[in-house]
Amino acid sequence: MAGDDGTDDGEDRQPEQNTAVGPSPRDKTEGEREQIKLQAGYMNGIAVGVFIVGGFTIPTSIILSSGDLVFAAIFAPFCFLLSFGLHKVAKSSLKELDR
Repeated sequence: MAGDDGTDDGEDRQPEQNTAVGPSPRDKTEGEREQIKLQAGYMNGIAVGVFIVGGFTIPTSIILSSGDLVFAAIFAPFCFLLSFGLHKVAKSSLKELDR
């Protein structure tokens, strides 16, 4: 409603709506969304490979061939952590899809 001086007193205001046609600048195209998914999938594949090869295969080989438990005990957890970090990076890149 207008006040005595002809100005709007703030009642019954509705937010302005975007009337632009087409996607907003923040929306991603379908191709961009698929690229993000592919990059995340690739990164997760690398994380799985590091987990399996670095966490199990190489330490097992070290233990069976040379018996160096210390190196294997350091190498395997390092690979587990690296794999976890790569997975987290891939997961955070998927959050781009919500923006």
